[in-house]
Amino acid sequence: MPSCQRLILVLLLLCSLSIRAVETIIVGEIVNETTGEAIPNVNIHFRGTKIGTTSDENGNYALRVDMSAKSQLVFSAVGYYTQRYDIEPGTMAGLQVTMREKAATLTEIVVAPNENPALELLRQVRAHRPDNDRTLHPERTSTLQREQTLYVSQINKRHLRRALWRSLQAGMIAQEDSTYIMPLYRETQSFRLTGQEMIPANDQRTQALILTSTDYSSLIGGEGNLNFYANSVSLMGHAFLSPLAAGGNLYYRYYLEGDTIYFRTRNAFYATFNGSMVIDTTTYALRSLTAYVPAEVAVNYVNTLHVSQVLAPDGTIADEHISALLDVSIKSEKAGTVFPTLLLTTELKNERKQSLLNERSQASSMSAAEPLNDEADSAFNALDSLPLVRTAKWIATIATTGYIPTGTPVDIGHVEEILQVNQHEGVHIGLPFRTNEKMSKVVSLEASVGYGFKDRSPKGMGRISVALPTPRKHIMQLEYNDRYVWSEVDDFDRLQRENSMGWGNFDFTAYAFEALHRDSLYVNTALRQRQLQFHWFADWSEHVETHTYIRAGWQDGYAYQSLSAIARLSWGERKYDGYFMRRYAYSGKYPVLYLGTEFGHWNEGLYAHLRVMLTQHANLGMGGTLTYALQAGAIFGNAPQAFLWQANANQGYAYDPYRFTFLHGNDLVADKYVALQTEWNGMGILFNLIPGIRWLHLRELVEAKVAYGYNHSLNQQNTYTEIGVGIGNILRVCDLYSVWSFTPTFHWGMRFRIHLGL
Repeated sequence: MPSCQRLILVLLLLCSLSIRAVETIIVGEIVNETTGEAIPNVNIHFRGTKIGTTSDENGNYALRVDMSAKSQLVFSAVGYYTQRYDIEPGTMAGLQVTMREKAATLTEIVVAPNENPALELLRQVRAHRPDNDRTLHPERTSTLQREQTLYVSQINKRHLRRALWRSLQAGMIAQEDSTYIMPLYRETQSFRLTGQEMIPANDQRTQALILTSTDYSSLIGGEGNLNFYANSVSLMGHAFLSPLAAGGNLYYRYYLEGDTIYFRTRNAFYATFNGSMVIDTTTYALRSLTAYVPAEVAVNYVNTLHVSQVLAPDGTIADEHISALLDVSIKSEKAGTVFPTLLLTTELKNERKQSLLNERSQASSMSAAEPLNDEADSAFNALDSLPLVRTAKWIATIATTGYIPTGTPVDIGHVEEILQVNQHEGVHIGLPFRTNEKMSKVVSLEASVGYGFKDRSPKGMGRISVALPTPRKHIMQLEYNDRYVWSEVDDFDRLQRENSMGWGNFDFTAYAFEALHRDSLYVNTALRQRQLQFHWFADWSEHVETHTYIRAGWQDGYAYQSLSAIARLSWGERKYDGYFMRRYAYSGKYPVLYLGTEFGHWNEGLYAHLRVMLTQHANLGMGGTLTYALQAGAIFGNAPQAFLWQANANQGYAYDPYRFTFLHGNDLVADKYVALQTEWNGMGILFNLIPGIRWLHLRELVEAKVAYGYNHSLNQQNTYTEIGVGIGNILRVCDLYSVWSFTPTFHWGMRFRIHLGL
């Protein structure tokens, strides 16, 4: 045999060995698009193969197969139109299939020769939107039940033999099942749908494993009730271009086949869909739609996103399902780092259809290997009793709340109070405690005693909080503090940081690496403060909250008294309430406005401080996200130096989005000021275009900060400007910035930031 032929055979052999089949699992149910009834005996097979199965009497099916290449999964049944879905090797997901009866054939569409008939039909759909879009008709109401479920799955089999997962196997839904799907969180609730507004009923039911329901809620968000008549559809915090959008043909290719319009994205890196939709050509109304997001679109930590929706004749939602696979990482000393996948499913179902669904349980109809309620409850209970899960719950509570629970009515308290390292105290050791809801649901007691080894001085704090018996949240707090405080951090600054995954008043990285100072002469602007404070938090409506403070104390050699109030106005923003704690998850659709006033007295006179701040974490769709904070204020009268506005100065080499990178402690102190801090995150809009690089999920970062202040007593004005560019999401935990400042002097430097979480 010639040598060239032997070489070709060797290469072919190597190629065949390199093609490795991976396990692929698809499960779900099949229902009639019109009635919602289960369809039994549907033939299901991979095109061109004999691998397949049939749906059972309840329309359920499950397929497990080793695949080495992309294949098409075909669903066919007598009297129904065939459905086809492209499946990638290694896919593990739930797939709900809605099949349309052949008797419901659309009327024939007559168009001019050489014109794409799909485009003509789409023009008619857009023209008839005023008649068919339910959001334009508040009188079209319906009652929906929403269920959101979060699973962990796709744990590598070799890791299952290790200690981290071995104890969990007893709590799996099916121990012998190699899919190892484990429920983490489930929430069910009914809603009254009026137009686009979803009004919740008081029947919410949640189950949560390891973390609290609040923590899971902030992860999965409030997805559902999608409106494809709009130009964009919001999913997983991003805006995707709707296939029905005006000018959609610039981003989509459309094909009309039988009674279905198929759409494919022209550029897979845009925030667009691939899928199909059925249009009623009598009314030109959308009847059903299925869509998925191409894998090339890097949407945060989402690697698969699928949507299906069925609309009733009046345009209201009959059934809607959203599923997403979320990539996460778990690190353990024994098991190393494993990368399981979280399967998130969200389903909206019209409660009028429940009797047609064989009185199915409230469990999600599309989830992978989803059990009935009793089985799911058993899985939750079994997992919850495992020592490893109990330990994980304890650690997760510390990470997400900053408090150390004990399982008794009294917790250890805030982690920050236990150990601190700073210039004034050297090492600060504290002993905190806090009561929890096991002691009382309406009263919280919190205290801490500490000692600084450098200044050899004891310190402490005590706080009592009372929740008033009002329909909305009102909390009264009385506290005494003896501690060091950062003079440039005030009430407005704390509000600006309310959504940051920080530590206390500072970003986690800036706090942890505070010791890396550039110049010890300009750092640690902390002052010893002894203060008695009364705080009233009032939640007046979904959009308006207020904070009122009455303070009396001693600081920097003078006594003071003050009265201040802050109003917080927000629109379309989610709120999560814990035990005497509120968290916020910005929707990004509207900004948040803060209005503040303070009146005070100290040794040398009176002063007043008026200020305003506007913040937003805006979603730009395919353009990424934009975060900004614009604030301005003025101080009148004779205020002490520490009560003037101070631009937040950076203390080390870590990057803090809320501080000015090259400012020192007292570089910009003013009684008239305006400041802007902004950052753009491209979410991979450029990196995703580079072959090979896009799999790293890197992010483009651009930041700019400007501050101007005028000090009346010194007749002095100061300006500070900086810009920076960076690469974000390096190894999924680190951001690296290159920052330049131009005023008052030129500086350049590299800064880093570590962010934890998904």
